[in-house]
Amino acid sequence: MMFSRRSAVQFALALWAKAEDQVHQHGVSTVSSTTYEPKFLKTGEIETIKRFAEIMIPPSGRSQGAAASPVANYMDHTLANAAPSLQRTWRTGLKQWSKAKSPDTTLARLAANEFAPKSKEDQFFILFKSALTAAFYTSEEGILKELGYQGMAFLREFPGYQGEAFTTPSDYKPLLRTRS
Repeated sequence: MMFSRRSAVQFALALWAKAEDQVHQHGVSTVSSTTYEPKFLKTGEIETIKRFAEIMIPPSGRSQGAAASPVANYMDHTLANAAPSLQRTWRTGLKQWSKAKSPDTTLARLAANEFAPKSKEDQFFILFKSALTAAFYTSEEGILKELGYQGMAFLREFPGYQGEAFTTPSDYKPLLRTRS
């Protein structure tokens, strides 16, 4: 059976999601620790992840971006529990990316094909971007600082919407018909 490029990307993303589910079932409390020991990725692969992650999620006015979050630890922990085929995909993709002389140029070229991947490298870019997004926005740097999530905080007052009051347009006709 022949796979299309789209189905190959979908398959890889499904494998990543399955690996994340397995990690969450076993707990990930040590992933953000500064004493985290890699279980799958090699030092060079971790550096490649960090190099590309810092470009894809740069510092903003709210956070220091991917450079200040443990995205490589999250990816390593997930990959350590992933299917061997997904692990091979990551090893191959990171090896290819490690040779990039200019990560900015590489990412610009890959992003151009994001919605119509033409190569395995294009497919890996989509997988990497998805994993990076999950890793960053579940870290303290991403969820608390960048997004400003306050958690299950109690609010003494809820000001509600402060904009214009909603009014129904005069020519509005409901989509549902009344029974006759």
